[in-house]
Amino acid sequence: MTAEEESFLALLGYVYMQNDRPDKAAVLFAALDRLAPGQGQVLRALALAQIRSGKAQRALDALDRLAMAGQADAAFHLLRAQALGALDRQDEAAAAMRAYLQLRTAAPIPVGGQIMKG
Repeated sequence: MTAEEESFLALLGYVYMQNDRPDKAAVLFAALDRLAPGQGQVLRALALAQIRSGKAQRALDALDRLAMAGQADAAFHLLRAQALGALDRQDEAAAAMRAYLQLRTAAPIPVGGQIMKG
């Protein structure tokens, strides 16, 4: 599959997400993950689609793969908090949300062409 075809599938997955069709989006993002495993952007999109379609445990599986690839950024922790909350694992969800907030406040924020700590 060409890069252009992969981009088209990702765009179609995005369109499905925007039109409240997370199940269909999850199928496309899972296919993209099979074609090129371990891409952070695809795994994040897959996890989000799975959370929105009520498959929180599958979302955690995708997020675990993301963490194993060393890509546990702020978005990862936010998605993880959402998945854990959906599974009623509130203490873990709260810890994930704290990690998200910590990373967000530690990230530099561009202001007027300069980088400032937030």
